[in-house]
Amino acid sequence: MKRSGLLIGAMVSVALAVPTCLFAQGTPVTTDQVLRLYFTDSGRSFGYQVMMARINIDTVKANLARDEALLRQNEGLYARNAIPLIELQISQLKDAWNRKQLIVAEKNLVYLSAEYEAMSRMAEHFAGGEVPAEDLYATFLRGWEAGCDKGPDEAVAYQAWAAYAEKSLERARQLNARGSLSDAEVLEREAQLAIAQSNYRNREGSLDRCRNVLFPTLDDILGRAE
Repeated sequence: MKRSGLLIGAMVSVALAVPTCLFAQGTPVTTDQVLRLYFTDSGRSFGYQVMMARINIDTVKANLARDEALLRQNEGLYARNAIPLIELQISQLKDAWNRKQLIVAEKNLVYLSAEYEAMSRMAEHFAGGEVPAEDLYATFLRGWEAGCDKGPDEAVAYQAWAAYAEKSLERARQLNARGSLSDAEVLEREAQLAIAQSNYRNREGSLDRCRNVLFPTLDDILGRAE
């Protein structure tokens, strides 16, 4: 993405601006050393994010299993006329939201893993290793594509969240009218719906920007004339 290219350009500019007396003991630091340190540190940061992404997948799966069990329970209760239809609908919408979240969480792991690999390969290069340009480009491209690929699923997940929040607010207002739920709880659910709708609108509105931003080709990177 252009974002990645600008980021790398900015990092190189910062590296070139680093004073040669950075290390107090007297050894002047080189640009390659600064970049090696930077990309090593960035790789460690992405490595941590990869770990957290895996944890998030496990969390979403646990929530999915819990809410799926509640859905099955509510299906049985509704069949016996023990709960109103809206309670079943809320459970169904929560289950749908969880499933969309799982798709996003899994795709986010793919994206972060590609970014982690790219940072690691660059650190390897600045450490003196031989990293083929084609391999590094392919690694970056996987990350760019994965980042764009999860966008539509994020929009769908936000839409599912908004649908769940809207139905939850509807139920909250019903219970509030009966005196069974506080005004504060209704206000909280109104806020949740507003947030969910805003997230959906913003994500949906930005989907066409991802692949419209120039991905440099391998020829661009290698400086080959078209």
